[in-house]
Amino acid sequence: MNRYLAASISAVAAAVVGFSIHVGSQGWIRAWVSAHMQGREIIPSWDVRYLALLTSIESGIGLVIVYALARPALPGKSSLVRGLLLGVLMLAVMGRLFRQPMMNLAIGNPLPVVAVQDGISWVLWALMSIVVAAVYDSLSPRNAP
Repeated sequence: MNRYLAASISAVAAAVVGFSIHVGSQGWIRAWVSAHMQGREIIPSWDVRYLALLTSIESGIGLVIVYALARPALPGKSSLVRGLLLGVLMLAVMGRLFRQPMMNLAIGNPLPVVAVQDGISWVLWALMSIVVAAVYDSLSPRNAP
């Protein structure tokens, strides 16, 4: 089978499964969460930022692994280009490249709100990816084993 056809069919199959589970579970998940949270009060706490700081390494490790695996296939001679491509890839995998901004517009968020909300994600993942590519490339040149 042609690899482009195989890739297209695989992408559609993954999208159908993900969408079906997401949409099919929303009704009962909301009801279940609501029932379990009844009578509980969630108090915002700035202390959660310490936990966020400690666990943020998870994203860094995942990004490094994806970059190390994808690096040989990423075009471009500069770490900046490869980092930007990695950032675009990560945003697309998470549905934050086009899907989330379109959904935010579709529910009625004004364009400036969507630009700021989703723009932060774009900047965050682009910069994280550029940093990963630059640091990884400087410590592990392309021709190194």
